[in-house]
Amino acid sequence: MDLKSILVLLPVLIVPWIAVYFIFFRTNKKVLGNYGKLAEKYSLNVDTTKKIGMKNHPVANGVYRNKSVKIESQVRDTLEGQNVLPHTVVTVECINNDDFSFTLLKRNKRNILRYSADSVLLDDNEFDDKFILQTNNAEKLKKIFDFNTRFKMDSVNALGFNGILVLQGNQIQYIERNLLDSDEALTRTELLLHEMCDIADVMKYN
Repeated sequence: MDLKSILVLLPVLIVPWIAVYFIFFRTNKKVLGNYGKLAEKYSLNVDTTKKIGMKNHPVANGVYRNKSVKIESQVRDTLEGQNVLPHTVVTVECINNDDFSFTLLKRNKRNILRYSADSVLLDDNEFDDKFILQTNNAEKLKKIFDFNTRFKMDSVNALGFNGILVLQGNQIQYIERNLLDSDEALTRTELLLHEMCDIADVMKYN
């Protein structure tokens, strides 16, 4: 290949890599910025030293509304079975003396095939059409997912709810694919944090 051909091809080869690096740098900066906002707003401690590849995977933890909370970036399998992709995980500690458990996720064609066989309906057509719920105690679930909880989850859904909300043991967790790299994801995470704390409060009396 002569020098002229090399000079012609060089920009074609380099420019895409520059664009990828710029997008990566901007996304990483947004993730760190969003964790900083969470730390300031909710008085959380943030550790930004964890890295997987070139990406930062921050962890924020502390006490909010008298509950231990954690918001972190993890690499884990997706709901669809794809391997090792980045996720944002929100965890709220709760009191769960009778080993009550539930799983909530958005209703779609893939989820129906996997989860609907053991699902529970709340006799709220609008809510039931949007979400799939599984539990080991249907009566208690209906008390937890009262009108207020269903209304708030509908608000979260309007902001792009696309993960899974799980109560297992003494932890309520929300797991969502992708890192906390946008304003929409930050708003959705904050609303879910509030709602998870509300559920933890309701569980004290049910």
